[in-house]
Amino acid sequence: MIFFDTSYIVSYYVESEKHHQRSLEIARIIEDREQIISRLVIGETINILNDKLKLDKNIIKEIYSELFSNYTVIEDHYFYDNALKDTVNSERRIPFFDHIYLVLMKELNIKEIASFNKHFNNTKGIKRLH
Repeated sequence: MIFFDTSYIVSYYVESEKHHQRSLEIARIIEDREQIISRLVIGETINILNDKLKLDKNIIKEIYSELFSNYTVIEDHYFYDNALKDTVNSERRIPFFDHIYLVLMKELNIKEIASFNKHFNNTKGIKRLH
């Protein structure tokens, strides 16, 4: 199993993104493994595609559908309370969403994340594919 964060998903679907080619390479490497995202990743991805990148809305709709078809989608609200505890108790300042992803990964025993966010490098027990 491998978890995909928003930075990977956006890079994979948007050809103009800096890490697009690398995301395609990673996809080939892990194509036979279960690929996990959460509903929060979907929401965050759609926000970026719509608000920041201003992609065509029909393309956004297609990507939205593909996310549900191509990945195992985890309901993540169960992990919010533990993620808040981690946020409050951690010396590291990383986004709350990323704390949620880390808690989700820990509780589901997912050891790898595909991400272009460097702050996942310093997480014990997690290997970042980038």
